Amino acid sequence: MGIVLTSLSVHGPDREVAEVLFHPRRQLIRGPSETGKSYIYDCLWYMLGGNDLPETFPLTQGYQEFRLRFKASEGEYEVRRGLAGGGAAVYARVLGKTDDQVFEPLEQELGELLVELCGASGKQILRNHSERGAVTGDDLRHWSLWSQSDIPAKQPSAGKGFSIPKHEAAFHLFLTGSDDSAIQLRKSATEAERARGELQAAETALKRIEGLMPKDLGRNEVEEALERVDATLSAMTSQYDARASALKDLRRQLAETTDELRRVENDRNHSRSMIGRFELLDEKYANDQARLGGTSEGVAFFQELPTVDCPLCGTPAETQVDPNDLRPAAPSRYRAAIAAEAEKIRALRVGLLAALQHERDRYDDLKARTSKLAADLNVLQNREAMVLNNARVEFTANPKTLALRRSELSEQLSYFDEIQHLAAEIDRLKKASVRKRITVAREGGAFGREVANRAKELLDAWGFTAIQNIALDDGSCDLRIDDRSRLSYGAGVRGLYLSSLMVALMEHALEKGHPHLGVVVLDSPLKTYADPDSTEEHEVPPATVIDRFYGWMSTWHGRGQVIVLENEPIKPETAEALEPITFTRIRGKGRYGLYPLRDGLNNLPKAGDPEIHEDQTVGDEPRDNVTGDGEADQKTSS
Repeated sequence: MGIVLTSLSVHGPDREVAEVLFHPRRQLIRGPSETGKSYIYDCLWYMLGGNDLPETFPLTQGYQEFRLRFKASEGEYEVRRGLAGGGAAVYARVLGKTDDQVFEPLEQELGELLVELCGASGKQILRNHSERGAVTGDDLRHWSLWSQSDIPAKQPSAGKGFSIPKHEAAFHLFLTGSDDSAIQLRKSATEAERARGELQAAETALKRIEGLMPKDLGRNEVEEALERVDATLSAMTSQYDARASALKDLRRQLAETTDELRRVENDRNHSRSMIGRFELLDEKYANDQARLGGTSEGVAFFQELPTVDCPLCGTPAETQVDPNDLRPAAPSRYRAAIAAEAEKIRALRVGLLAALQHERDRYDDLKARTSKLAADLNVLQNREAMVLNNARVEFTANPKTLALRRSELSEQLSYFDEIQHLAAEIDRLKKASVRKRITVAREGGAFGREVANRAKELLDAWGFTAIQNIALDDGSCDLRIDDRSRLSYGAGVRGLYLSSLMVALMEHALEKGHPHLGVVVLDSPLKTYADPDSTEEHEVPPATVIDRFYGWMSTWHGRGQVIVLENEPIKPETAEALEPITFTRIRGKGRYGLYPLRDGLNNLPKAGDPEIHEDQTVGDEPRDNVTGDGEADQKTSS
């Protein structure tokens, strides 16, 4: 896991590429002030996802883009980012192919890529006691890149401000390989404030409801009164249902009797009408019979009269009438026809009289049935009136009043339920509005012991052989040397102690397969200790520490990559083995700095200038003894 930096370069149109190459294990970059050592630290911080732009100065004019290359697993990556800011573009290519293979754009954020390559994907750490989140590039940078001001600073190794909890969590992730996904979170301030707001609203609602309730009114009283009202309404409902059932049957009988009475009355009226018609027809038949009898008598009388001429004019009878009527047999035939018609009418009248009598009998029967049905209907109507009147007499209570009373009691009962609910909610919100402190006790255990032992081995190699014991303080994520906190020592010593912790943590994490960036960058770890103007007492001479530190670097083959930016002198034999990159800040002698010199820049030092003294070089290398190098502002751990 982890990455290995290979190069840092700066590009611009019509500008010579400014580039430094990094050894895959250890790299020392030396030089006096204003040569760009700390600027390289700023660039690395920026190119690994930091937000602070490196400072600009005359030599940076015309350059537009930083490029940082690093290797990881089976791939090589190039990060490109503008000097003026903006986001980072990531490119990648597969290792093992030709060096001129083109980098292809990678659709992945730089921070996500670094977290993935360092084995921290999916790991959860506490950002604070109320929030948990994924490991970020800032956590990787904090425990890997240390500026010239941060190394000797008298501040916790986890940094300052709100970032301390997550840096502590990241440290223990690198140390133990275990994240904070199982730690129960503390309620956030926002959640507690929301609970306080809900609590205030619930208390206000409780006061409002209590104001609506009559004083000294108990829930039992309301429940008993509601039961009585319900019992009364239930009894009334039952009685109404019984009466409704009785009325339903009674009204069914009324309907049936009314329908039957209407039908019988119709039949009676029809029968009476038929009787009238039959009587009229009988009268007609009687009249017809009388007329036919008179006609027959007239014909018989005519038959007896003699035939005579007209007494007035003497016209013969034969010329006045149909001769056939004067025949002797004609009147007899007329009388026979009249007798036949009269017999026919008589026969019809006999049948008519029988039908008339039948209809009269039927009418009498229908009349009797009509009287009976009318009497039955009157009885049923009286019974209906009596039932309705009894219902009005029996129920003295007003159902509407009872219904209103029941609504009132139900509302009061619901108020009691709401009061009970609000009381329970208030108790819950009171607990929810309290942010109980939680204790997170992370213990490094055997891992912490291993890192402390590695740090002691490093400090022994750097000349601090008098140290008796070193332990890792789990709470502060820092070392305790001879039962003293690292921050209790002088600036120079605590800076070197911190450097040993960072290198030991990296080696330990990579050896155990724990997440880590895989790189440690130390900007001027020796400078404060070797400062000739320092009043700090040194048990080990600065020259010894410097020589042994450089000697350790020249032979170090541990896990990971260590990059040191320093201006302290180095022995020629050590420099030959370590092969440092040296910036001279002298025109015409070696490499001037990170950026190459170009025409048009004046007032730059040259070899032999008064401010460059011969005693400032050891092994033909420049030496700077001033306490500050005036470089660009350094990045803090945040």
